[in-house]
Amino acid sequence: MKAIQVVDYGGPEVAKVRTAEAPSRNTGEVVVRVVASSINPVDIKHMTPNTIQKISQFPVVLGWDVTGVVMEADPNSDFKTGDRVIAMHPQGSWQQILTIAEDELVKLPDAIDFVSGASIPLASVTALQALEKLQLKQGETLLVTGATGSVGGYAVQIAKQKGIPVAGLVRNDTQKEVVKQWSVDNVYTSEEKIPAFDAVFDTAGFLNQTEFIHQDGKLITVSDDDISHEVKQHTSFAEHNHVSISQSDLQHTIQLTLDEKLQTRTTAVYSINEIQAALKHASQSGNNGKIIVVF
Repeated sequence: MKAIQVVDYGGPEVAKVRTAEAPSRNTGEVVVRVVASSINPVDIKHMTPNTIQKISQFPVVLGWDVTGVVMEADPNSDFKTGDRVIAMHPQGSWQQILTIAEDELVKLPDAIDFVSGASIPLASVTALQALEKLQLKQGETLLVTGATGSVGGYAVQIAKQKGIPVAGLVRNDTQKEVVKQWSVDNVYTSEEKIPAFDAVFDTAGFLNQTEFIHQDGKLITVSDDDISHEVKQHTSFAEHNHVSISQSDLQHTIQLTLDEKLQTRTTAVYSINEIQAALKHASQSGNNGKIIVVF
């Protein structure tokens, strides 16, 4: 099989397409032929030297998102050969064949294509779990920073589905229009006067500003940077979000997508042999959706 192996720290040039041995299946695992994956910011961070994300040994296969087709499973498995599936599979999805624990795998409905599906797992589950950790009460307001990013976009949409009064913070007026299509009336840029909110879900690194958080409000962030002392003193809750694999959470966001309550967004699709171009594209700012790699 072919796999994308990262051979050292660096830019797109350190990602190489190489021949690798297909993994062997253990009991309770499902063999999946990967159709599509995506490039997430965490993948870029792992490749980049001197970030908090470290690689213990090279070469390494990165990637978190998987859509594909079952090749083999246990005789008594809920999955059978030919099933369309989706999963969040940390650090290892950029290869043509992989094994995934059955309790981490979800069936992919026919109405969701493989490419769109590959944009869902990590970003949507991260958004869902972060919102749940905020434990907002009825009527409490939420600001999502980086609201057009993958996680931020899902967070805005999921918050709307939960009935949370949500607003977005974006870079420019063009991005405002992206957020407004999800029926969000209040969208701001950092140049505008931003009111204070009961909670902030930060996906853009606003970790030293208190002016748009109510006193004793809440903040949760997906940034790796430190939360400032001022923000910690100002809030009753200020934490980093660390996503967990959850079959039920992924099933929930897949159902929301199937019910047309979540919109997936794809900027471009590349083949496995175009991985360096895909990584270069994903590293650029302003992408309105995921960069997908097909295998």
